[in-house]
Amino acid sequence: MAVHKQVSFLAYLLLVVGLLLLLSAVEHVDAKACTKECGHLGFGICPRSQGSPQNPICTNCCSGFKGCNYYGFNGTFICEGQSDPKNPKACPRNCDPDIAYSKCPRSGGKTFIYPTGCTTCCTGYKGCYYFGKDGKFVCEGESDEPKACTLECDPRVAYMTCPSSGLAKLSQVCVNCCTAGEGCKLYGYDGSLICTGEPQSYISTA
Repeated sequence: MAVHKQVSFLAYLLLVVGLLLLLSAVEHVDAKACTKECGHLGFGICPRSQGSPQNPICTNCCSGFKGCNYYGFNGTFICEGQSDPKNPKACPRNCDPDIAYSKCPRSGGKTFIYPTGCTTCCTGYKGCYYFGKDGKFVCEGESDEPKACTLECDPRVAYMTCPSSGLAKLSQVCVNCCTAGEGCKLYGYDGSLICTGEPQSYISTA
């Protein structure tokens, strides 16, 4: 009887360990698993912040994208865009001389994607809208877009610590808050924390 109980307990323990390993593996699987097939899309639109008072954009309130706000040269709010990226309005193409720049939920990267290469609805980025070669709306992207990081060195950083290095102080490193690895902490010359690195999935824009 004692041997039977020991065997049952060992089997139960192995089952629990197996479940924990399975859950751990699931957590590390990408949220979106896409096939490697190429899509047949014509172009994509990803509304993004654009322009500046020094480098104004050419647009107007009608053709500006919904969800984006448009501002003048002195920072005065002018309007919210009126055109739905999924179904752009027929708008005049004139440049509103009062508009200098836009602020959208997304920044960095291209607003108009052409050609789309092998992009599919699955591999396309969330918040980006993809159209067929006939100009008709096909889908919104389903994958998270990697962060767009530059590889420049942040001059404020004196040293960093990372879980992988046993929290030892790493000095004379070329890093910034965007490229810092997950869990790494960047510190200034006065010892103050500048930022903590997020999961390191990014596109170099250097």
